[in-house]
Amino acid sequence: MPSEISSLLLRHRVRRLALGLLLALYAVAATAASEPADVIQAHLAALAADLPEQARQALAHIDTPQRKLLAARSYAKAGEQLVERWSWTAEQIRRYEQSADYDRLLAEVDAVKKAFEEQNPGYSLYVNLQVRTLELQIERWNSNPGVAKAANELYGAVQRELSSRAYPARPSAESTQRMKRFLVSWYPSTAAPLAAPGLSAHGQLRAIDFQVMQGRQIVAGTSIAAVRHAWDQPGWRDRLQRAVQSVGAQFVGPLRSPNEPWHYTYTPSVQQAGLQADCSAQRAC
Repeated sequence: MPSEISSLLLRHRVRRLALGLLLALYAVAATAASEPADVIQAHLAALAADLPEQARQALAHIDTPQRKLLAARSYAKAGEQLVERWSWTAEQIRRYEQSADYDRLLAEVDAVKKAFEEQNPGYSLYVNLQVRTLELQIERWNSNPGVAKAANELYGAVQRELSSRAYPARPSAESTQRMKRFLVSWYPSTAAPLAAPGLSAHGQLRAIDFQVMQGRQIVAGTSIAAVRHAWDQPGWRDRLQRAVQSVGAQFVGPLRSPNEPWHYTYTPSVQQAGLQADCSAQRAC
């Protein structure tokens, strides 16, 4: 009798071990079957659920998983500053354009233009002083080749992350935070040429793009592909910077990453040093 009981117990333990092994194999197989696209999509949705409403709405209008993931990375990096940095609504734009701060910005831009024209006879500066709306930012994000390149690079990095570490098909709080940490710590080989929709400094008219004109012709515009030919070789980068500095204008720049010699950020002088450090560290201005 004792031997029969021992045999029954042994068979029961074997069945339990076999069942546990089958369940573990099933879980692995289920996760593997859903990788990488389904797992990435599920974790992206989990990350989006923790974002403010305006960021969730922006993600909903981004047209590929790759671009969504790259935008979600920027939103995660922005953290508590996301709402403060978010692009203005039409009402906020209207109020700003009626403010003394807007008048000061116009005066600063005029001073730079005047100095530049005096220093470079025959040439002038064109500046678009319209706020870049969220809708336009999303449209450009969805169509920009440089954004696509960075987004595809990030997507590939996330796929490699999934192959090296287990992520469940149904995100847990731990796996969602792990994905968030990975996104925040990742950097592209070449920075995307646009800020994620909603986070562009143009959305609060804190970023100014100067373009060099000769008559009605743009000789140095806002194409990253033409920076070397249009800006660096003719010396327009240095000439624009000289004009800005000569009038003590309230601008920080030019933007270094991505390399945009035309891009300056408008800010009160007491904030310039800190902002310059933030722009360099975060590549976000």
